[in-house]
Amino acid sequence: STVKETRDGDSFKTHFRITVYYRGVEVAKQQVDTEAGFRLVYRPDLVSAAVDPKTGLSLVSLPQPKGILDQTQARLTQRILDMLGDGLEVRVSANVVSGQRLGETKVFWSFCRSDNSRQPQEISKRNPDQLYLFRNFIQGIIRFSNGESSPPCSLFFCLGEKWPDPDNRPWDKKLITVEVVLISMELLKTIAVEGGASSLRSVELQVSLEQMDLC
Repeated sequence: STVKETRDGDSFKTHFRITVYYRGVEVAKQQVDTEAGFRLVYRPDLVSAAVDPKTGLSLVSLPQPKGILDQTQARLTQRILDMLGDGLEVRVSANVVSGQRLGETKVFWSFCRSDNSRQPQEISKRNPDQLYLFRNFIQGIIRFSNGESSPPCSLFFCLGEKWPDPDNRPWDKKLITVEVVLISMELLKTIAVEGGASSLRSVELQVSLEQMDLC
């Protein structure tokens, strides 16, 4: 069943769909099937999927800004990439997705590209920050079945510039943004939309959540 496919023992598991944008233009898309997570880096020599042997995380390289005609944009983008260093680590552990900046480029985040809160959220370099709790998603899905708005199933990162923007500048004005979809959460959200409340209140899902102490 779908619910079982997203669980492994007492933990949720998910793959990731990563889309990279340079000033709102899609420049790369990749699916990461490493359930432990991934690390965003800038390594032009990395042409195929690779796993960091130390951490077990997939390495995902941002592309070179070759096709950018605006030379100022290209130069600034390249500068952010060059300072990325060991990059951004996104890790899944104990039903929590956490993020930690490892390089010099500052990284900011929210749940979506349309966030207009004007309150930038910077990812720490000292310690991993909790970004996404599966418990909150499940509670949100249950509320969604009762008519409230649906919970997010993605993370949205902005490299080298504040996000959400304090002046409410849109996401497609940012030099480098990265959207990360949590595929298992997207799948459960689709079930909720198509099947309605009955699919969410199924005995199997309730039992699964109780076993995970998520209810």
